[in-house]
Amino acid sequence: MRRSLAVGSCVIVVVAAAVIAGAQAPASGQQPPAGQAATWAPPNEAGEGQTPIMPVQQEPHHRQLFQYGTTRIIDLQIPPGDTSWFHTHEWPVFYLTVADSQTRTQVLGEEWGAGRRGGGPGRAGAPGAPTTPPATPPAAAAAPRAGGPARFRPRLMSDTSYAQRAVTHRIGNTGTGLYRAIGVINETQGGDESVTEEAAGFTTKAESSNRWFRVYRIGLGPGEKTPPHQHKAPVVILEDTTGKGIASGAMKFEINEPGQWAFFDANDRHEIANTSDGRLDVIEVEVRRK
Repeated sequence: MRRSLAVGSCVIVVVAAAVIAGAQAPASGQQPPAGQAATWAPPNEAGEGQTPIMPVQQEPHHRQLFQYGTTRIIDLQIPPGDTSWFHTHEWPVFYLTVADSQTRTQVLGEEWGAGRRGGGPGRAGAPGAPTTPPATPPAAAAAPRAGGPARFRPRLMSDTSYAQRAVTHRIGNTGTGLYRAIGVINETQGGDESVTEEAAGFTTKAESSNRWFRVYRIGLGPGEKTPPHQHKAPVVILEDTTGKGIASGAMKFEINEPGQWAFFDANDRHEIANTSDGRLDVIEVEVRRK
């Protein structure tokens, strides 16, 4: 008799546990209850089934290095044979590619390479892609560059199409080397295009320009430095040579390898010095806003 009661009690406990678990489990497609972690699942080969879909700065291959107000700096690194998760771009972004490799892009819901816009870095001249063309540094500015062979020159590119329509995509590295790009995101509607370069605090002509970014190149010989200066908008300074330098202002930044960066807010007086025995090239990216 006691054995029967024990078995019956076990059955009741198991059934009750199953009922409670079923009540707590969210139905397919529903969000988990508050306080319960979301389920992470990668996409399959066809690009289906990923959860969650995250903004670009939360995608693991797009590591966020810095955020101040409406400016973000991200470091995109995809090893050979690897693929990022699907991520969403909602704001214009400027890229400096410091290590190159063959890549391909898949827009969510489309085949690999089918998207004609919003492909992001590495899409190598996709037809109809609304981007600012890469700027070509002057021959006199030649210096040892990142990315291996001497033929590689870091590419400058901005994609402003995300301001018109957000795009969700993933990037695959089909080459044999690391693909790396430093991105500057401008989460505003852009700047007043009637503001001249001189009025914005620049003394040279921009290599590329649009409503969200103006890009300037600064070349410094050994021991040289820029005069102290300031700008009407925030600026991000990026190194794309193998020299060494210091960017000094409200904060001091060492820039000792390609991809290193410095940030100075609007009206923050700063200067850039070459502390190496070779040439130092940096680009100064004006993050334009009204």
